[in-house]
Amino acid sequence: MAWNSFQNKGLNQGPKSIGPGAPVNLDPGRVGRPYHDMWDIERAYREGFQKVTWVQRCVDAIAGNQARLSIILRKDNSRDGQILTGRRALRSPLIDIFNTKSNEAENAFIFRYRLTSQLLMSSRGAFVEKIKGRDGRLIGLSLLPPQYTAPIPDEKTFVSGYEVNMPNGNRIIMKKEDVLWIRRPHPLDPYLSLTPMESAGVAIEIENLAKVYNRNYLMNDGRPGGILVVKGEIDEDDKDELRNRFRGNIGRAGQTTVISSDDGVDYVDTSASPRDAAYVQMRQIQKEEILAAFGVPESVIGNASGRTFANASEEHRVFWNETMLPHLDLLARSFDELDDVNYVDFDISSVPVLILYKQERSRYFMDEVQMGLISTNEYREATSRKKVESDLADSLLMNPNLTPIANTEKKMEAQPQGAMPGMPGMPPGAPGEQPPVPGMPDAQGNVPSPLDPNTMAGSLAADATAPQMPAPPIPPADMQNAAMGPQQQLSAEMFGLIETKEDSVSLQRWSAILNRAFERVIERQQRVTMEKIGGVRAKRAISGGRLSIDSIFNSDIWDKQMDEDIRPVLSSILHDGMNISEKSLNKLDVISYLNSQIERFKQINQSTYSSLNSAYAASLNVKGEDDRHLHLRASCVAIFSNILAKSVGDIANTEARRAWEFVN
Repeated sequence: MAWNSFQNKGLNQGPKSIGPGAPVNLDPGRVGRPYHDMWDIERAYREGFQKVTWVQRCVDAIAGNQARLSIILRKDNSRDGQILTGRRALRSPLIDIFNTKSNEAENAFIFRYRLTSQLLMSSRGAFVEKIKGRDGRLIGLSLLPPQYTAPIPDEKTFVSGYEVNMPNGNRIIMKKEDVLWIRRPHPLDPYLSLTPMESAGVAIEIENLAKVYNRNYLMNDGRPGGILVVKGEIDEDDKDELRNRFRGNIGRAGQTTVISSDDGVDYVDTSASPRDAAYVQMRQIQKEEILAAFGVPESVIGNASGRTFANASEEHRVFWNETMLPHLDLLARSFDELDDVNYVDFDISSVPVLILYKQERSRYFMDEVQMGLISTNEYREATSRKKVESDLADSLLMNPNLTPIANTEKKMEAQPQGAMPGMPGMPPGAPGEQPPVPGMPDAQGNVPSPLDPNTMAGSLAADATAPQMPAPPIPPADMQNAAMGPQQQLSAEMFGLIETKEDSVSLQRWSAILNRAFERVIERQQRVTMEKIGGVRAKRAISGGRLSIDSIFNSDIWDKQMDEDIRPVLSSILHDGMNISEKSLNKLDVISYLNSQIERFKQINQSTYSSLNSAYAASLNVKGEDDRHLHLRASCVAIFSNILAKSVGDIANTEARRAWEFVN
């Protein structure tokens, strides 16, 4: 990169001028000379890292969390590229250098821990030597001592090399290509690196002096400093004796000293006690300032007292989002220089706080899907999943039945007048209508394209056009009535089973729609109930034998949910059946009939409530709190699994048929 790049198309090109944006313009006299500053990293280590607890813990928290993460490579030099694994990852030496062994003296953890520590304490950043083999390939990385290393500014290439002044007096000039310079960007001087110890320098010094003051106070037998004034004349031996008696130390702690003077003695207090100096408040303020400078909340370094679980969790999230992720990006972008093909990144998929954040984000997008605001493929992209090739996956689905209402990739065909679209995965068309037959013209005379037989729609369309087997002969009506009992005959007459529409595609589709809607309610009941059983309050109630079933399964709430989810489907089935039969009924009769159907659906909630109550009573006989809790959870899973496997399908099919044949 030429910092003074200037093209002159003339034949006579004079000397190139240095552009005003070139970093060396800050001080042109530094060109070709090692760039040193006044920051003493060794003093920062002695008086900050070694003596101030908060500095050491902050550096340890950031460096330790960085060093324990694995470094990965992504394809196509892209942040969203696929992660290299297996043999493709082994082809790059960086994986082994960053994650296993960086050089002969250090493993990867030690090397990366020291790298972050130097970045946090040095105003020049960190200098990494590239160790290469005979073939020129990178075989290791080693840290150069930052206190002895300095960049050499250059007006064209920013730096021309690096000078290393070894403690033994040797001066080594290293090539620019052999050193990787990592630094936190300085707002004014591009040859310097920002360190949080600069902004927190005064707080660190006050913290150190406060600890020394308290130590000296205790060494002085807990007595503040002062002046002993003896009136009258005394010789030097008496002065020395008085000094020795009042010189506090651990050996004299608790002793009483008696002196006498003819003219009297005065004492002048020249210091303040820790209470007067607000010692505790001062140290608390300095601690908060140091932690804020490093961006490390106190709960991260091990002290979560005085905080709720939510506050402590939020502090961890802030630490990772505001401190760790920018630090990781700084390192990763600096390491990009070592690989021109792949994108260097950190694997943060195992960080607990970020996992919770990702789960919350996924739940937000799931709510968007359920409200019909985004498609399934848009949800998959937002949650780092691969898109699937499906029209349904690109469609916007509307609750309660996940009915397609739009498509994000192409224009959807207009629905017939008065018709409702089918369930996801079902053939297109409205309930009560036959799916379009491939190769046959529609009502407008257009020949539709053939459907893919590997899809659900194509499979059902193929079944509809396949040759039908001859139906068995229907016995006379009197023989049918004779074969059925009185109760069956009454049921058949009431619900129209004699004139059945069992072979109708529309009834089958509506049965599937109702079945799925009912399943979703039961699945939601199971999920909510299991979450409540796993809660802290429920565990305590189970252990104490005082659990109320209403606290984990409220029948009134689920009755309302059942009504909201099932009634629209039953109403649609009933009206579709009325259209086919070309009959009309009194609206009050329809509403009354729907209410009776809903009541039959709600009976499953009462049955579930009774089963949960029996399961809880049985769990009370189990010894041990954990075993009792596990027994109840297992029983709940068995209850809902039994409902989904045996009851849902039968109830949904029966009620769908009743709604369909209501007018017959």
